[in-house]
Amino acid sequence: MEMTYGLKRVAEPQYVLPTSAWKLDNSRNLYPNELRISVNRIHLEGTSFKQICTESNYSEEKIKQKIIDIIIRRGKLHNPVTDTGGLVLGTIDEIGAGFHNPQHLQVGDTIICNASLASVPMYIEDIAAIDHVFNQIDATGYVILHDHVPVIKVDEEMPVNLLLYTLDESGTLYRLSQLAEGQSKFLIVGNNMITNLIFGYVIRRQIGSSGEIVCLLDKKTGMQVMGDGIDQLIANVFNEVHFLNILRPIHAVERLQLNQQFDLSVNCAEIPGAETINILATKAGGTVLFANLINNLKLSLYITESISKPLNVENAEGYLEDYETFDVMLVKELAGYFENAAVMKVEGADKGKDESAELTASPYDRSLIEQSKLEDFICVSRPMRNVLREIANVSKYDCNVIIFGDTGVGKEKVANLIQKNSDRRMQPFVKINCGAISPNLIESEFFGYEKGAFTGANASGKKGYFEIANNGVMFLDEIGELPLEMQAKLLRVIQDGEFYKVGGTSPIKTNVRIISATNRDLEKFVEEGKFRRDLYYRLNVVPIRIPNLSDRVDDIPALVNHFLKKYGKKFGIARGIADSAMEYLQQLSWPGNIRELENSVQRLIISAKGEDISLMDVMHETHGDLFEGSSFGAEEEESAGQDSSYPIDSELSLQEAVDEYEKGLIKYACEKYGSTRKAAKAIGISQTQLVRKKKKYNL
Repeated sequence: MEMTYGLKRVAEPQYVLPTSAWKLDNSRNLYPNELRISVNRIHLEGTSFKQICTESNYSEEKIKQKIIDIIIRRGKLHNPVTDTGGLVLGTIDEIGAGFHNPQHLQVGDTIICNASLASVPMYIEDIAAIDHVFNQIDATGYVILHDHVPVIKVDEEMPVNLLLYTLDESGTLYRLSQLAEGQSKFLIVGNNMITNLIFGYVIRRQIGSSGEIVCLLDKKTGMQVMGDGIDQLIANVFNEVHFLNILRPIHAVERLQLNQQFDLSVNCAEIPGAETINILATKAGGTVLFANLINNLKLSLYITESISKPLNVENAEGYLEDYETFDVMLVKELAGYFENAAVMKVEGADKGKDESAELTASPYDRSLIEQSKLEDFICVSRPMRNVLREIANVSKYDCNVIIFGDTGVGKEKVANLIQKNSDRRMQPFVKINCGAISPNLIESEFFGYEKGAFTGANASGKKGYFEIANNGVMFLDEIGELPLEMQAKLLRVIQDGEFYKVGGTSPIKTNVRIISATNRDLEKFVEEGKFRRDLYYRLNVVPIRIPNLSDRVDDIPALVNHFLKKYGKKFGIARGIADSAMEYLQQLSWPGNIRELENSVQRLIISAKGEDISLMDVMHETHGDLFEGSSFGAEEEESAGQDSSYPIDSELSLQEAVDEYEKGLIKYACEKYGSTRKAAKAIGISQTQLVRKKKKYNL
């Protein structure tokens, strides 16, 4: 058997298959039953790729070196930490004389080695680039295949990055398509949106539009994928998408009311322990499918037995005949959605702390990303990442922009980013609050005046905003407050590129890019005659709409941690925040948006009684009126031993304490206000949430 299954390549220990061997002989010369591939691209199994990136702190050079070190040490790609390998794409450069060749492979063919690279010898000279979207590297080197290793010939027009990624799921996708037939409710749990999307798509194409597919993603994943095609695919595939800590399975199931809902659930999470969500969320008699070998299948079977729940538990990772054909078909259907996909690295997400975002492989300019940090521009959530994408695009073009958004959402920060990433970044940037200028002075402020233009005028005259901002950018905040008369004059300047000073007779040329901002409905103002239609169209070349904080709750932890650092340094107070307190902040409506949240965090830093900000601290800050003169507040503090920081020894005790506080607050609010609508408004949650929680606590 020494020529069979690559046994001659086993270096140590002897008498095992290459997959089990610690080290392989990766010398270049071929045995008769082998072929050699010149490597173009390598796909690393997801867990392995993430482990290497995390350990390297996402440093490109360290990632490259760590991968090369593994291959040098072992003669193959086999990460000893995760015990996984990957797939390879390359071009055949030599075929052994005794190679069994039923596919009629020829030198020059591009193929994918569709087997774990733990089984094949590899040598890598250099890694040119890293693709964080698909867990892949562009590399030069070679791989040796024996004639029992399955390979796939690659069509030149196929998107090889997506094909490699999909084939890494082996036969699981094919098996999922079989299991989905005849079912109606599905749950997909994972920590990678691309993986969840591919699995979700398999289900959707099988069941059509009538079924329900819920996506649950771990909020602490280190990378998040973005792109217009991705957004469209998410909308087409999923009915709901939720971001939660999947390592708190009981909390996740209770919060989303997932218990025993689903006919079929899929676990794509490369996180041991996440399987509990699938088991609890699946109906008795339903099916749980594990998409990888990372999760503990044995433990899952024990859990189902311990809770007396009959479930079909499957792990389809492995070889299923004809699955390659199925995967290739999927890739052809999905290819368009993944064009221009990019990833966002969530800084510190693995540590669960500062979740401010940095784009690592995207169409955005590096300068924009770095500047966004300086502007405290947090973009963890998808809505804000979309805004950053719009900023990146519009910054490149010398056009007028209107920024729409409610008070406190950060319109000025957006204006700053556009200016600092435009071609006018080195030119003047003049900011004007249109609502703060006296109507009597507004013309002279904008256009300046000549000496002696009016009584009290400066003897030497004065430059106006347009003259100061020449060749630069003018930011007109609260543009909706501009008087109609001034709107007409502003329109003329924009149209003609010139203006007259008050008291002047000679036109002054000006070249100014205008960025406007408003919290008003300007279209409604136009219809009511409060804003000139022609000016509106001149200013509104590109609109950017900033979502309210209530529509971007995934940004709240990142914002809170940012403000804790910022004001902790200012006040000389180092404070953390309890998980329960953070989750409660995410449930509030925040009508004043980021400005309100920032002010609340400042007060919490000063007023918190413990080392960390507790749930009770937040409740006192956000709903102090409910505690004033109430027995509820007094009882809670007494039960906590007069210590509002409430040190908790176990997660269970913490959850019990959180539930008690929440129950007491809801009970008191309902008694005080008499209706669920008013009570919900008072404590900053929706009426539906309140009703659900009343039912939970039997109130």
